[in-house]
Amino acid sequence: MRLRSATRLAAPCALCAALACSQSPYPEVEVDMSARPARTESRPERPSRPVLRFSVAAIQSPQDTFAAYSRFFDRMGTLLGAEIRFLQRRTYAEVDDLLLTGQLDAALVCTGGYLDLLARDPGAVEVLAVPVIGGRSTYHSLLIVPATSPATAPADLAGKRFAFTDELSFSGHLYPSSLFRGLGLDPRHHFASTSFTRSHDRSIDAVARGLADGAAVDSLVYESLLARDPQLSSRVRVIHRSPAYGLMPVVAATRLPAETRARLRAVLLGLHRDPEAAAQLRAVGIDRFGPPEPGLFDSAAAVVGQRR
Repeated sequence: MRLRSATRLAAPCALCAALACSQSPYPEVEVDMSARPARTESRPERPSRPVLRFSVAAIQSPQDTFAAYSRFFDRMGTLLGAEIRFLQRRTYAEVDDLLLTGQLDAALVCTGGYLDLLARDPGAVEVLAVPVIGGRSTYHSLLIVPATSPATAPADLAGKRFAFTDELSFSGHLYPSSLFRGLGLDPRHHFASTSFTRSHDRSIDAVARGLADGAAVDSLVYESLLARDPQLSSRVRVIHRSPAYGLMPVVAATRLPAETRARLRAVLLGLHRDPEAAAQLRAVGIDRFGPPEPGLFDSAAAVVGQRR
């Protein structure tokens, strides 16, 4: 059974316009990250390398995601001995659709996106690795409000303008929706408006600029932005922090040959030992990749009512 949004999108246009969004603000991008030397008559053409189609869920704004991961994929492709084609999409569901329809080979998907894949086709993907950040492969959902807001608890957000991230975002939609329902607050009826910003940094910006009275965001994105701009703490305040949940995994389609998946896993787990790749990992905020611990995603699955 596919996970479904329990929240009706109410009055999204004003918020999206204020955040410089259009109806479909980001073009779909497909980029061949391989470096190809110019052909000359005196140099024979090099044999083509295998192609791996990879995507990254737009946890942050897609243009930021593309810029951050481009050099990372370039180096990873070199170590893998393959051409990595970076396919970027606007929503988490679009990435899942590409994996399930054979148009994508692997992806760094959000936790909610992974749960959606399991619900739709349990054997379609295999988790190869998970990011390790600050020694952990877990993160939290944060509820944030403007620093001047009188709200001190989730229940105080009833009747307010609330920003979710993406329908499949665990920290930005699935967890907070479950939290609100547990408090007797149906997001479809008990908020002045709800909207989907399509990235955690946009949700944070909406709250910081007073365009939303509250938002649910990824703790790692929030902490990264706070480290870059300490003044953010004077504009935004955290009123709720969820338990720890498994961090977004790298998955590969099981239709790929087992040896290809094994090779990709080995490269991912060893990236931090390559100086150039390690630098690119740090640039995207990841210390290294590690193998998934057993049961890492069970608590998140329980929140959305899935049995593992």
